[in-house]
This record gives sequence, C-alpha cells and structure tokens, in this order.
Amino acid sequence: MKLLTFYASAMIFLISCSKNNDCSSNSISGRYTGTFKRYNTSVDKTAQVSIDFNKAIWTGSSEFPTYPALNTGTFSLAHNNETISFKNKAGWTADFDWTFILDGNFILHKNNDSLVFTKSYGNGAVDVYKLAKEK
Repeated sequence: MKLLTFYASAMIFLISCSKNNDCSSNSISGRYTGTFKRYNTSVDKTAQVSIDFNKAIWTGSSEFPTYPALNTGTFSLAHNNETISFKNKAGWTADFDWTFILDGNFILHKNNDSLVFTKSYGNGAVDVYKLAKEK
C-alpha cells in the first residue's frame, strides 16, 4: 500500500510539473551574467551576456546585437537537468547568421551558482555560454 501511495504521489508531481513547466525550471531561477563564445570558427570574439530565468521564461542581452542573438523566450530542463532547451520568441531580421540565435537544445552543466551550456554543430563549431548567478 505504501508503494502504491508513493507512485501515485510521484505521478501527481510529474504531471503537475509537466503541465506548468516550472518545477525543474526553478532550480536555475535568477539573473546570470558571463560570456558567450563560438569556438572553432573564424569569428574570434567573446561577448558579455546576461540571462534572466524566471519560471519557464528567459530574457537576455548581449554586448553585441546578434552575437549571440538574445531577446526573450521560453526554456525547459530535461534529462535530470542535463539538457536545457530554448525557444526564442523574438522576430529577427535576415542580415546575420541565425545560428547565433539562442534556440534549441544545449548540454547543461550546473555547478552551485554557475551554468555552462554548450551546443555543437556539424561543422565543428561549438557555442559555449559560461554564466554565474548574480547575488
């Protein structure tokens, strides 16, 4: 009977988290600042960035308008918080490389109040965001 109660409680928790999508997202809530860099390309620059995570919504800015292209959208954590998925809700012009838009799936490494998320491309390029939570 105790096992049945445990499973029922676990299912209710999982269903409620999947419906409002903010249970695991709360584990990284807050404002993070740091850097963005794309490795293994001819572009050799590092951008100062900031991203705010609030429930399932993110907003961000970069010192460069489209490197990376940040604005606002939604995010979710998956695979035991080892993956973060972004949906960028901004409307973008066609005058830059859209692979710089923060969108899609990234591998997430969380260490205390630090986040590092990466995304690899088929051509060997890798995007790396290194962020620390502001106190």
